[in-house]
Amino acid sequence: MSHERKMMSREELEKIIALCESIEKRGLDPFSVNVKELLTKLRRILEEQKDLDTIILDAETLYKIAVLISLQQKWLKERASSLFIDSQLVSLKIASAEPKQLAIALARSWRPIVRAEQLTPYRLRQGMEYFLMLPPRDRAYEKLLTTQEDALRIVKEAGYTKDIALEEEVKKMHERCITAAGSGGELDYWSIVSADTFEETVWRAYVLSFVVSEGLAEIKKNPLTGEVKVVPYPSKRKREKITTFVVSLKSGEVSDLGREEK
Repeated sequence: MSHERKMMSREELEKIIALCESIEKRGLDPFSVNVKELLTKLRRILEEQKDLDTIILDAETLYKIAVLISLQQKWLKERASSLFIDSQLVSLKIASAEPKQLAIALARSWRPIVRAEQLTPYRLRQGMEYFLMLPPRDRAYEKLLTTQEDALRIVKEAGYTKDIALEEEVKKMHERCITAAGSGGELDYWSIVSADTFEETVWRAYVLSFVVSEGLAEIKKNPLTGEVKVVPYPSKRKREKITTFVVSLKSGEVSDLGREEK
């Protein structure tokens, strides 16, 4: 019985050694092991088995646990030093911070380009009031248009519209996008809006904007390549997030695009 107990203790010590070596060699998280539990087992085995072989193996196990503790210390130092470059940790820290803590951090790190030592709360308030009092760039668009009729009136004044119902044009544009997208599910923005004339291109872009606003399509832009894609939907979808997307139209560039499509 004593021999069996001795063999079990030896196997347990060998498993602990193998576990510590595996973490050290493979670079695993050293905190995935409960060191306190390992030390408790080590102490129990040493108290039960006091023969020379067990004591030697116990000492080796204790050394491996000490190495594991050293790895934990090293891991903590590395994580602490990477707090300023690990975006995930920074975002978590910001999300869990109190508004007052964020305000203090901003005040300590803020370095305005205009004489930081002379920038006072009074001047900040003065600047805010100044910008709030500035008039819009274009008074004609001071009121946000919310209906198709109002928007159509503006386009008519610009001379880009046709004497037809906008609702029908939106439906036709949606069908055209579905057909052009095919099985791929998306199409190039310029391939659907480009026309022979600048006015026609502006009109198509205008109608397509209503297709997107109605939830019948989505516009995506690749930030790396600059490609603009239209993703049409068979039916309306609820827009969870509303964003503003600006497309620049220049007469010369639009004419070139129209010729390329032909």
